[in-house]
Amino acid sequence: MEIDMLVESAKRGDKKAFERIVQRYHNELYYTALGIVKSGWDALDICQETFLKAFSSLDTLKDVSKFRSWINRILINKCNDNFRKNKGVTVVDFIENEGFLEDSKEENIDLLNALSLLKEDTRIILTLRYFQDLPIKEIASIMDIPEGTVKSRLSNGLKELRKMMKVGRRGDENT
Repeated sequence: MEIDMLVESAKRGDKKAFERIVQRYHNELYYTALGIVKSGWDALDICQETFLKAFSSLDTLKDVSKFRSWINRILINKCNDNFRKNKGVTVVDFIENEGFLEDSKEENIDLLNALSLLKEDTRIILTLRYFQDLPIKEIASIMDIPEGTVKSRLSNGLKELRKMMKVGRRGDENT
């Protein structure tokens, strides 16, 4: 696999290989961070911090085939650091023209707002599953929880989102 070869090269000090890794994963990690922290500026900072940490820690990655899980774990840790640093601050950042779920911006803003109301662990799991399309097994590995827990949090999170989205739509219809 190409990414495995790039990671191996980067581990040996090839900075160009790491640049290609950054190009490959930047958007994926950015949208994951955006789904978790809800701020475009914070998401950009978190991505940058994630890549810096990954670059400086590449020698600790034992199995290059696990790179995607490994870098997602770093991203989630950076998101958690951001929450701790900004505890009590709620930021909803609407960035126009991001290309993020472009079809219906109003519904997407509602979805992102509803997602932001979920518990942090549920929001992270939903983001990894539906924004990154990660399999349940990989999410379980990233989150360091059993697959059954991932499945139940997905199910419960989706139920909560549906309920919030229905309430939002009913409120819109009455105005």
